[in-house]
Amino acid sequence: MYVRTGKRLPARVTEVAMEFHRPPQLPLFPGPAATLEPDALIVRVQPDEGLSLSFGAKVPGHAFRVRKASMDFSYRDFGGHSPDAYERVILDALIGDHTLFIRADEVGRSWRIVDPVLRYWAGDPRPIPLYQAATWGPPEAAALVAQDGRTWRSLR
Repeated sequence: MYVRTGKRLPARVTEVAMEFHRPPQLPLFPGPAATLEPDALIVRVQPDEGLSLSFGAKVPGHAFRVRKASMDFSYRDFGGHSPDAYERVILDALIGDHTLFIRADEVGRSWRIVDPVLRYWAGDPRPIPLYQAATWGPPEAAALVAQDGRTWRSLR
């Protein structure tokens, strides 16, 4: 699992992208499997809440050609006003809905995860890689995922 986060990235976007394993080969026609992108399910949290599923589909006809296809769902298609994140949190606080707020025991558990990371960084003389504003991160981020033969998903 890879997480990419930062301030001043090229776009304000929160999403979870699940990339499925590529098939080792396509039955009957093994050639095109190497050029197919893996299927992916993208859950868009903000700003355009919705789901997207992309997958390889056979192009109609006698020839065996496979092309990327997509299915998209967006809440904006329902119309109306969808409150932004701050509006929602303030309203929930006013009406006493604690669903979006974490409890004290969750905060304590979070620090049990974060503290060892902070201690490790404090003892590591190497600087944390920085990146230029309006980019998708430092070159070290691309190198990290490349070690596993992967790339970051292109966004907008």
